Amino acid sequence: MAKKAVFVPPPQDLRRKAVNFKKGFALKLAPEELRRLEAVVEKATDDFTREVADKLRQLRTAIAAAAEGSGDAAAAIQSIRALSLDIKGMGGMFKYPLLTAYAKSLNDFVVMMRTPNPVQLDIIAAQIDALYVVMANRITGVGGRIERDLLEALNIATEKYGPEY
Repeated sequence: MAKKAVFVPPPQDLRRKAVNFKKGFALKLAPEELRRLEAVVEKATDDFTREVADKLRQLRTAIAAAAEGSGDAAAAIQSIRALSLDIKGMGGMFKYPLLTAYAKSLNDFVVMMRTPNPVQLDIIAAQIDALYVVMANRITGVGGRIERDLLEALNIATEKYGPEY
């Protein structure tokens, strides 16, 4: 016979550790504390935008290297895989779930890819373009019908023209 679960209330010292009354913020924020937090978030958003823009430039460089075939296409695809994963992880934190969705789509497409063919390169380029559009237009939230349709088309392209193609 299984024992019933017993819930033990946490000791008060855990609450004291979670809320630092000397250095941190109180549970109810004062207007000045709220302004300070908003300033930190605003600065982080600017840093986020710069960091994503830098990663997008790196994606463009990698797709160009893979397309011209002069270098190691597998290394370029590996770079695209890593960059798309980075962008995917960053989007949700700053209210860009569409950026996360497009980056996931790109990552899903290249995750098992070694050397892309011309059709696959076009699809990768389209996915990178979608990431640029989201950032250039600062599309927060899930976007509208066009954005959802594009994401669905990218998912279909992944199924149809993925690495097994």
